[in-house]
Amino acid sequence: MNAAIPAPARQLDFERRTQVLTVVLGAAFVAVFYNVILGLMYEWWHSGDWSHGWVIPFFSLYLVYMRWDRIRRTSIDYPWAGLLVLLAGLAGYQYFLWIFPVTYAQRVLMLVALLGVIIFLCGLPVLRHLWVPWLYLFFAVPIPKGQYFALTDPLRQMAAYVATKLLALFPDLDIEKVGSTISYVYQGAAGQLGVADACSGMRSTITLCALGVAVAYLSERPWWQRLLLVASCVPIAVFANFVRVTITCLLYIFVDPKYARGSYHMVLGLLTLLLAFAIFSGLGWVLNHLMVEDEPQPVDGGSAARHEYA
Repeated sequence: MNAAIPAPARQLDFERRTQVLTVVLGAAFVAVFYNVILGLMYEWWHSGDWSHGWVIPFFSLYLVYMRWDRIRRTSIDYPWAGLLVLLAGLAGYQYFLWIFPVTYAQRVLMLVALLGVIIFLCGLPVLRHLWVPWLYLFFAVPIPKGQYFALTDPLRQMAAYVATKLLALFPDLDIEKVGSTISYVYQGAAGQLGVADACSGMRSTITLCALGVAVAYLSERPWWQRLLLVASCVPIAVFANFVRVTITCLLYIFVDPKYARGSYHMVLGLLTLLLAFAIFSGLGWVLNHLMVEDEPQPVDGGSAARHEYA
């Protein structure tokens, strides 16, 4: 008597019905959120702090591609939950579009609706592999200006404070900080340097956090190492920006003010970002070498040679 074999769980496939449904839902999604998508693209193009937004969606797709084999083997269970999330996202979007207009809320709810589409097409269990690529899209959503200033202003003031303390060690240089402005007197010449929003380090912080999340998601390492890598992004980026502001002040005061402006300033910003990447890579290298593989033990103690080390 043969035992009954349970039917395998339905998995992702590329059958015609799934393809058509994906295209229809994708087209409907773009039609509903057309203005929101255009607004995001406008800010990515015109705001230097958010120019990385062009790269984020493509890199999110790359994260999906790297886990595609696991995603395809995931069973399609509870797709109805996606319909609930989608309806909630659409309802919230309509509220913040017509009743209480808030641009940032509209953009967030667009991503909520996208999450609903993903669950509806692929099932709820697929979030084990897609929740990070979905959250990754939030790196492309500009923070409201009020909240952005609330984040950048303390960073600007800290950068000015650190640069002032370091420059005060130089002889014949009288320097002090007033808010986020550095005032100095050197060899009879006086001047002021203001730490602008672009020098707050917010741009490099967001960029490095995006890199840290990607590395933590793609690398095969213990969970605590992944959390450590992500958590280290902010202090590393802040430290690198302290270096940038201090070097800018040194060049402005002791060399030539032109090196603190224009293309020279932009190149220094890129070098600072490379410094942050180097420190982050060094931390990853240290974590990789913390894991020491044990030597395999012989199964048969009588036949296998034993090695002892002093």
